[in-house]
Amino acid sequence: MGSPAGDFNVIALDDVPGWAVTGHHPDVLTYVSPDELEEHEHLHVGLFGRRKRDRDGREPAVVHVEDMRPS
Repeated sequence: MGSPAGDFNVIALDDVPGWAVTGHHPDVLTYVSPDELEEHEHLHVGLFGRRKRDRDGREPAVVHVEDMRPS
């Protein structure tokens, strides 16, 4: 029996090389670069993207914060 976190879809990107991997939440996409994998079959890309999404949830790293409040 699968869980919603295990569902994914792979979207080939037109404007940049790589794929977007969808998950159970429609607003969350995981980018997978062709350089990250040797196998480029959708199943491999999807499983890799799912692992990246899981790791990001367990070990988040802030990459940008923008504070638009007046100083």
